Order: sequence, then structure tokens, then C-alpha cells
Amino acid sequence: MKFTIDRKITLFIVGIIFALSSILGYYFLWNQKKTLNHELDERLTVLLDNLARNLEYPVLIRDQEGIARLVGGVMAQREIRYCRVEGKDGGVLYQAGTEKGNPVRKFAASIVTKTGGGGEGLILNVPGDAKENVGGIYLLASLSELNDKINDVRRTIIGLVSAVVILSSLATYLLIRRIIGKPVALLVDATERISAGDLSHRVQLDSSDELGALAGSFNRMSESLLGAQEELVRKEKLSILGELSGSVGHELRNPLGVMSNAVYFLKVVLADADETVCEYLGIIKKEIDNSQRIITDLLDFARTKAPQVKAVTAGDLVNESLGRCAIPENVEIRTELPKTLPALMVDPLQMGQVLQNLVTNAVQAMPAGGAVRVAACRVDKAGTAPGGSPVSGVPTGAHLQGMGDFIEISVADTGEGISPEGMKRLFQPLYTTKAKGIGLGLVVCRNLVEANGGTIEVESRLGEGTTFAVILPAA
Repeated sequence: MKFTIDRKITLFIVGIIFALSSILGYYFLWNQKKTLNHELDERLTVLLDNLARNLEYPVLIRDQEGIARLVGGVMAQREIRYCRVEGKDGGVLYQAGTEKGNPVRKFAASIVTKTGGGGEGLILNVPGDAKENVGGIYLLASLSELNDKINDVRRTIIGLVSAVVILSSLATYLLIRRIIGKPVALLVDATERISAGDLSHRVQLDSSDELGALAGSFNRMSESLLGAQEELVRKEKLSILGELSGSVGHELRNPLGVMSNAVYFLKVVLADADETVCEYLGIIKKEIDNSQRIITDLLDFARTKAPQVKAVTAGDLVNESLGRCAIPENVEIRTELPKTLPALMVDPLQMGQVLQNLVTNAVQAMPAGGAVRVAACRVDKAGTAPGGSPVSGVPTGAHLQGMGDFIEISVADTGEGISPEGMKRLFQPLYTTKAKGIGLGLVVCRNLVEANGGTIEVESRLGEGTTFAVILPAA
């Protein structure tokens, strides 16, 4: 049997309880033994004194019958085993019982009489202070009954001590097991599971004491280890991806271009084809575009090109991006693009790619249909509109301070929104919730936006939709 910490603590506490109970039991037994012995001595002393007074006259006149009667009365006491009456000369006048047997206690007393004048005899109603020894009494009292009582008390004390020790042991073990043993067992199990590689395991311990704090620290350590492991795995994947993206991307882009041209040619040649042929040609073109988009994300992630900055209006940038997006019939596009906005100083191709990606994501977030709102407005460096009202999602980071006014272009959808867990990992490479995709689109968007001196923010509510805001420097 494993000698766990709760058993050790229980054994220690039970040992203390046993020692204290034994000391108290021993003291109580000693006190009871002392009391019983005192009561026996007191009772037999009184009996012996009464017998000595009553034997005064019979001993003087050597009245055997009287002595026998009085001794018989004493022998009727269950403690008395032997009684002997002696005369003045030491001779035995009468004896009863046996001196054999143990254990016994001896009692003795003298028989005295008062004397008057110079003669010996029993003087009744005659003043006088002189006393004379006329005989003696010798008693043996059996201690068997006394020892039986003491043994009964001893057995009672042993039973009580045993019961106290057993009950206290059980109660102490259950209490220590609950307070210390169970939490420690949970921590041990958690360490074993984590050492086996299960970094997602957490200690479920609802306690406010030191063990609860230890469990909390353990869970935070597990989360840190899990995050570090995920980061290492992600970096390893990104390293491999970076090595392959350049060569593989170019090797795949060329055949995809040929396939795209072939589809275009077939659409021209088969202009009068039936609906099934046109439908399948459209599916092929759509998948080719998705593949080219993934390859573009790979190449842009592996190496972000320096932006070719020039002035461009937000309206032109948004309209060109929308023109390159495939919008389903069940999705409505709404734009709010004031013509009075100043121009942007960005790379049109890179920002067009960002907006196209955001609009495509918004459309894909509404498979059952909905509305996509693309709006632009002017904001200052403090994240407020020129009128002074706060603008949602506008950053106030140090990298935007002192750069003048900004233009915010927002893309909002009416989809299901993003979960809080997804929001935390939204811009992590290789994180995606789509069936098709590699999780690099938003990472590329953020890199391109930051390369153009801006920033990208996101706000989402489950069941209501998501809004991405791209804040770019104005000309």
C-alpha cells in the first residue's frame, strides 16, 4: 500500500490522539483505583473499630460464644476472608476463615478497656481515663472484588480509548483526504498527464487555500506551456511554408494561369452551350480563382513587397476591389463612400488585395445571404471623427501618432460573428475556420496594411456580424 501524504498526516494526528487518550485514561484509572482502595480501607477500618469495641467485654470474660457471634457477623462481609481474635497473652481466642489465597490486605486493631482503681475488669459508668490492652483482632480482606472493579474500569477505559482512536482516525483520514489528499492526487495526476504530453489538461480544484492557489498556478503554467508548444509548432510550420512557398507557388501559378485561359477560351467557343456546361465551367473558374488566391497569400506571406505608394481615392480603391469579387445573388452590397474624402497615400494593388480579401471573407461568412456594408470616413490621429465623436475600432497606437489624418475603410457583414476564442487567434498564421483555406489571408492583410503605414482592427458580436476597419494615412 502506497504511504501517501494524507496517510502520513493522519497517522501523525492519530498518534497524538492515542497518546493523549492513553494519558487521560491512565490518569482516570489511577484515580479510580485510588478511590476504590480508599473506600475499602475506610469501610474495613470502621468495621474493625466497631468489632474491637464490641469484643471488649467478651474478651475480658473469655466468652467464646459471644466472640463467635460477633466474628460471624464480620465474616458475613464478602470482603473478609479470615478473622482471628487474640487474648491479652497473645493466645488465640477465636478464628474463622482461612489465611490462604491471594490477593489479600491485612488489618489489625487492639481491644482496649477502661480501668478504675487498681483492679482489672470492665468498669461501667465509672469515670476514668486509663486504658488497658486486653486483646487484639487480626483481619485478612480479599482484594478480588476490588481488582474486579478495577479491571472493569480498565476495560471500560480501553474500550473508550479504542473507540475514540478509531473514530478520530476515520474522521481525521476523511477530513485530511478531502482537504489535502484529493487536491494532491489531482495535482499528481495532472503532472503525469502533462508529462505524457496532454498540455490541455487542467486541475479542477475549487478551493481558496494554498492548494487552490497552487492549482491555479499549475493551470497557468499548463496554459503557458500549451501556448509555447503551439507557437513552436506554428513557427516550424511557417518555416517549412516559407521554404516551399516561393518555388511551389510559382510552379503552381503557371498551370493555373493556363487553366484559367482555357476556361475563358471554352466560354467563348461554347457560348451557346447548355446550362450544365456553363455551370461546370463557372465552378472550374471559381476553384481556379480560389487556388490562385491561396498561392498569392502564400507568396505575399513569405515575402511582403515594398509598397509603391501613390495617391488614390477611397472610392476608386473600393470599387475596383468590389469589381474583382464574386458576389452571390443573395448578398447585398452597400457602399457609403463620400466624394469629399481626401486621397489615400498607399499602394493601390496591395490595398486592393486587402479589401478584396475582406469583402470575400464577409461574403463567405453569410452562406444563407445577407448584406455587406463598405464605408469610408475621415478620422484624426486620436481615433475620432473630425466632429469629435469617437470612431469604433480606430487605434491610438504609437505607430500612428503624429502621422496626420486618416481614412477608415470598414467592411461589415451580417453573419454569425466570431467567437471570443477565434478573436484571440484571428491574426495568427495558419488559423482558419474555413473548409478551404490555409489561414494566411488575414495575416497577409495585416502585413500589407502595416507596410502602407496603417493598421487593421476588428469588432465582432456573435449572432450580429463582424466589422473589419482598415485605417490608412490620408494624402
